[in-house]
Amino acid sequence: MVADIPEGDSGLALGPQLLRSWIGYRRRVEERLAATGFTDRRLPNGVILRLCAKDDEMTVSRIGRELEISRQGASKQVTELCEQGYLTLEKSPGDGREKFVRPTPDALAFLRAFDQARREVDEEIRAQLGSAALDALSALFTLLAEPGETRVNVWREARARATLLGLGDQ
Repeated sequence: MVADIPEGDSGLALGPQLLRSWIGYRRRVEERLAATGFTDRRLPNGVILRLCAKDDEMTVSRIGRELEISRQGASKQVTELCEQGYLTLEKSPGDGREKFVRPTPDALAFLRAFDQARREVDEEIRAQLGSAALDALSALFTLLAEPGETRVNVWREARARATLLGLGDQ
C-alpha cells in the first residue's frame, strides 16, 4: 500500500521532525561536553543535580516528591549519581533516618559545562538561521507546549517517551 501524500509535502510529519531535531541538538551539546572532558556515554541526570545544587537541604524523599517518583526510584537514581561521583550523602542532623544529598565539585562542573555547551549550540543555531527564524521556532514550541507544564514534568515525560520509543540512554 502506498500512502497518498499531498504534493509539496516532504512526507515527514512535524512530530518526527521535532524528535530528529531534539536528537541532533542533544548530540551537539554532548559533543561540546565531551570536548570539556565529560565523555561518559551515560551523562548524569541533570534534573537531580540541579535540584541538589539549588537547595542545601535536598533529601532523597524531596527529590522523589519533586520528580513525582517513588522514594525508591529517587534513591536508585541518587545511588547511581553517587557511584558516578556526582553526589554525596550526609546524615541530617535533625533526622537520623534522612540524608542530605549534596552535589560534588564534579556535579557543579558538569552543570556549568552543560549550560555553556547549550548556550554555544543555541548561538550557533541563531547564527545559522537568524533571529527571525529562531523566534518563529520559539513561537511554534510555545504553541505546541502544554500550558502549565513544569520543567520537571516535561523532562520526566520526555525520558519516559524516549524509553518507550527505544531512544533512551543505552
